[in-house]
Amino acid sequence: MRDPLFILCPGRSFSSVVCAVIGQHPDAFGLPEVHLFAERKVGDLLDLDTPIFGLVGATNGLKRAVAELVFNEQSFESVERASKWCEERRHKTGAEFFRELCERAGDRLVVDKSPTNTHTDGVERLYKAFPNAKFLHLSRHPRAMCRSQHKAYAQRKGARGLKKFDHENYWLTRHQSILKFSKRLDPGQYMFLHGEWFFEFPELFLTQICEWLDLSTAPDAIEQMMHPELSPFAKLGPDNAKYGNNLGFIDSPHLRVGKIPSETIDGPLEWVTDREAYFSDQTRSLAYQLGYDT
Repeated sequence: MRDPLFILCPGRSFSSVVCAVIGQHPDAFGLPEVHLFAERKVGDLLDLDTPIFGLVGATNGLKRAVAELVFNEQSFESVERASKWCEERRHKTGAEFFRELCERAGDRLVVDKSPTNTHTDGVERLYKAFPNAKFLHLSRHPRAMCRSQHKAYAQRKGARGLKKFDHENYWLTRHQSILKFSKRLDPGQYMFLHGEWFFEFPELFLTQICEWLDLSTAPDAIEQMMHPELSPFAKLGPDNAKYGNNLGFIDSPHLRVGKIPSETIDGPLEWVTDREAYFSDQTRSLAYQLGYDT
């Protein structure tokens, strides 16, 4: 069994497509959002009353992953069997459950991009369980991420509290937390990936990522990675587990190669409508540190 790869970033930071891209390598398997490190026990996750990020179906991704890895398909019937399989393991920790998924994947590299992994408790749990795992730190310009997140939250039914979410603080604190966490890692365990650069030169970065992960860099392997739309989680699931992945990615799962329009650190924050607001000095400083010079 390979040690897994965890993609760490705030939500709305290209993680769905990057996870699917890496997961399309013939020796890898990209998971949907399983959130196994969000709670201490699997039963705690299964019993969640509050939807994750304002969406219903907090365990949809987990059930779809089990259906695919254990029962080899995502049908209504296989998801029902996957639900029972999960219930039988509700006493396990998320780490124990995750390890079982890795074992089911065989010699393939399992890739997890669950946004809850960047929470303090989550990252501590996954590091304790997999101290030799690799960690890909993914970034997106703070203005683009905040705008995207604000738009997504505003469209979600029943997500009133999330509409006033402090998007800038979320971007800032998540990246600060990831950078602090990275300091305890061996150099070979950590890679930083500038999301916008990745979309402009995907084949170049995919070759580097594969070398880092000890995966084949053969042209046919890289070509497979260029088609995230072929991921088993790049579409809605059956009616009893429709979600479990970013809906924007599901709507348009193809890899859109090209230069992403530039954003600016300056100027008022367009999602703050009750006053004139600008990025804080802390956010500006960290954005410059991550390579955003405008």
